[in-house]
Amino acid sequence: MNNEKVVETTGLCLHGNFPSSCSVCAAEVASSIEQLRAHLVEYLELKTPEEAERIKFVRALDLPAELGDQYHFLSDERLANVLVAVIPDELWVKGAQPSESSAERGLINVRAGYFEGEAGNSERDPSAWLTHELAHCQRYLEHREDYAQDSDTPAFDDIDVEVYPNNRVEEHAFNTQFAYLKSKGIEREGIVGLLKTHYKDKDFEFFDRILDRVYKGSELQSRL
Repeated sequence: MNNEKVVETTGLCLHGNFPSSCSVCAAEVASSIEQLRAHLVEYLELKTPEEAERIKFVRALDLPAELGDQYHFLSDERLANVLVAVIPDELWVKGAQPSESSAERGLINVRAGYFEGEAGNSERDPSAWLTHELAHCQRYLEHREDYAQDSDTPAFDDIDVEVYPNNRVEEHAFNTQFAYLKSKGIEREGIVGLLKTHYKDKDFEFFDRILDRVYKGSELQSRL
């Protein structure tokens, strides 16, 4: 009988440690936060250091509760140190859009009110925009050399190229987002309702293709 101890390697970071307890990862994250804070000072046109310090950063690995479920759904340990910048509502510059990603920086910006749960809604991120933004970061990690080009390449050639978000990068992000929502029991009609608050009717030429893939595709598979 072999009495050698089996070494657990699943979930280890690039330094051979568990990300939650790796001192090297912690140092890299601290350095990244300072760089990203400096970027956000310029991007958000902040006026004082105090405003910059109000931005909180959370690693994807450390996202709480149902937000953490979205990270785990992607099953991609490379995303562990993606940083989520929680930006106070009054400093937010993207209007009704609750989140955005800067995939090449490993950064996701989220409006604080949405991240923490809007008044009257006990569920945090009910539309799973964090899944969407994490999928952008995942796409960049997998296809970084083609990411910019894919952002301008139609996902469906028979849909008007001016129909946003008809490109390969958004195709992956929305496909992942819809798959997560479906896994949580959200029906197709529920997703359509969520999208209608942000997008025009013409955009559903694109969305319907993705929804067909996520919902009808699985229905067909279950009948086989």
